Amino acid sequence: MDAWADVEGAIQSALEQRKQNIERLTALSAITILIGAVWLVWPTISSAAKGESGLLTGLGLPVIILIWGLMVQDLGISDARTRTRVSASATIAWPILLIIAAQNLTTEIDNQSIGSLLIIASAMSCAIFSKSVLRGGLDIQRFKSLMTGVGTIGAFSVYLGNVPDSNSFTWFATISVLIVAIIATVATWISGDENKALRKTFKKKLDELETRILILRSENAAVDQAASLIMTAREEGHIDPELGMKLLLDAEEDIERNLSLAGDVDEILKDARVSVEESETVAPITKKARKSFDAGLREIDLGSLREGEMLFRQAKKKAVEIIEWWEKAEDAINEAARLLDGKRDENTEHLHEMLSDAKNHLSKESPKKAFEYAFTIPAQLNAGDDALNRAAEAVKEAERQLSQADGLELTELDQRLEQATKALENGNSSQATGLADGIVRTINAERAAMDEIRRALRQKKNLTKQFENRENSEQWSSRLSEIEKFADDKNWTHAAALLEQMTNDLDRENKQLDETKELLDFISEEWKILRNQCEAASIKADDEERLAVEATVSRATEAYKLGNVEKSLDELSKADSLIEKLRRRI
Repeated sequence: MDAWADVEGAIQSALEQRKQNIERLTALSAITILIGAVWLVWPTISSAAKGESGLLTGLGLPVIILIWGLMVQDLGISDARTRTRVSASATIAWPILLIIAAQNLTTEIDNQSIGSLLIIASAMSCAIFSKSVLRGGLDIQRFKSLMTGVGTIGAFSVYLGNVPDSNSFTWFATISVLIVAIIATVATWISGDENKALRKTFKKKLDELETRILILRSENAAVDQAASLIMTAREEGHIDPELGMKLLLDAEEDIERNLSLAGDVDEILKDARVSVEESETVAPITKKARKSFDAGLREIDLGSLREGEMLFRQAKKKAVEIIEWWEKAEDAINEAARLLDGKRDENTEHLHEMLSDAKNHLSKESPKKAFEYAFTIPAQLNAGDDALNRAAEAVKEAERQLSQADGLELTELDQRLEQATKALENGNSSQATGLADGIVRTINAERAAMDEIRRALRQKKNLTKQFENRENSEQWSSRLSEIEKFADDKNWTHAAALLEQMTNDLDRENKQLDETKELLDFISEEWKILRNQCEAASIKADDEERLAVEATVSRATEAYKLGNVEKSLDELSKADSLIEKLRRRI
């Protein structure tokens, strides 16, 4: 940062030094020209003082030189005011210069005619310069017409001071100059703004979109990017209405795209709100669905429509589960608690544990799981005399499941089966049943996890394709290798948990990359527009600030391709600052 500040200071110092040098040069040139004018006019002043000649007759050329000495100071300054003064002076000067040249123009080739031709060339240069600078709207054209009119009056005054013989070549030349000057004055006044129609269309479109932006912002719509484009259009459209219209059309397209997405999100929001409110009616103590919904509202307020949509869907999912299962879970828990009331023995201990688990799941707002735990308790209690038979059947089913559990790690399950068998032999049917059922549940869970892992590993290429070109690809490969290791050890549930965590992290990183891509595309488009503006403003490709922007955008793009979100965002932030700084030079 300090180094950058030093560079900025050096640039400002160099610019200030250049400005001072130009000011000194223009001042020296003005003084030299004024001294020359005094030197030229001194003989006339001396003669007039002696009464030998008139004063006014010898002041023509010195006065012109004197005026030029006053104007030359403006030539070294390139701001809008000085350019306007110089161009106004050139507009006034060209009719006068033409009339002076015409009065001295002859049909013979001599020094007088050559001098007149040089004056004509100077007059044409002034006219061309005036045309190139005084361009734009109706006010500028009217100002140009007035300045041309002043020059025409001056030319007519010169004509009246020295009227040539009628029907002579000089007379025709001077009359032609006056007619040209009058026509130029009238034509400039009448023609007005050359882009009048386009400017009118641009202004109408600008007012329309600005009004729309205000309305949309009052409705909390995400239109920041469109508003930025409209602001740029307002700044650029006055000078270049064609560019302004393009920016307005881009802004309008962005508005429509965001409104379309906002419309979808709005429908999802309404649907989620209905479900959340209904779930709160069913279970007023629940909070997770409402928290997700409120978080979605905050994301919408911040302009993150996609994140808001995801949170609304999540809120609805939680709310729907509460609506469908909460009352069922409460009834099942109450019934199980009633049946277990006063029953505390070895056979019912595991049922109390299941009831506790059901209550815990309900407190965590997972009513479906709570129902699944509580629902089995009455069935086990109502078994009565069939408990041992059911326990024997459960143990037998566990044995059968174990015998078919190919590909699973069975050491712990075999130990639990031994415990279930001993409990059955000791007459502890509930313990035997619980252990046996637990074995079956574990086997089913392990099988599901095994199937999931094997399916994922069969599609390993699709998984590795997501991160193979990223800078952190080795980290992802290491995590995948760890999953494979646990799979090789037949620890399927742990491998499945690691896989789920990995896929969630990948999804999160992919989402960050998508968001980074959107920002990268926006900055790139902004730079594309500004690059064209730089060309128009004579800021060439070898300009240091322009090269810095190109390099920064390139680094951001490369970092994005490598999956380095943090570096890409950092470079994009730098690029945005550099673009804004370069934009101020235009």
